[in-house]
Amino acid sequence: MDAKAFGSFLAETRKTRGLTQNDLAEQLHVTDKAVSRWERGLGFPDINTLEPLAEALGLTLSQLMHADRGDGQPAEQSLEDFFAMFSPVRIQWQTVPSALFWLTVGVAVAAQFLLPASVTVQWTLQDSGVLFPTRILSKPLVYLFCIGFSALYTQIWKHAECGFFISKVLIPWWKGYHPKLAPWLELTIHLALAWPSLTPLFVETMILLFN
Repeated sequence: MDAKAFGSFLAETRKTRGLTQNDLAEQLHVTDKAVSRWERGLGFPDINTLEPLAEALGLTLSQLMHADRGDGQPAEQSLEDFFAMFSPVRIQWQTVPSALFWLTVGVAVAAQFLLPASVTVQWTLQDSGVLFPTRILSKPLVYLFCIGFSALYTQIWKHAECGFFISKVLIPWWKGYHPKLAPWLELTIHLALAWPSLTPLFVETMILLFN
């Protein structure tokens, strides 16, 4: 289904439900201009807006994807690959911080069994080309620090993503201004918040490999 066909289906279903563009926009936390763009075939809703949109229209997600109003008269074209129209691929980002934290914990636990009581955390490259250990620390201390940093940043990350500016101002404004680029903005924000969480995991892995 192309954007024009989806827009026509959206407009018809909205009117059938007795909703104005502004009513629908308020339920989705977007602007009425964004809804207008969708209905005129100038873009698709952001992938994260699909489920709330289906609920607002009284449809299941499957019915929305297939442009089926539930009256036995689906549109001529199907949205079998509806999700393929959106980039980047949908990721359940709310689970990523916790997943990285527990991965950090898992590597730390493995290191307790695989490494000696003290580990090298800094090396110096000698003139001969050989790496020489220059700083050795207690293994439990090093890995507890990594776990502590990961736990602290996980909370910071979750609060940042749910913060007022990102979730209530920046992303909704961008969805209304340029719906097609909104998923890429969200991905950029997620990746920018994610990389510090990878630091303790990277440190743990390097210590595990080089000791």
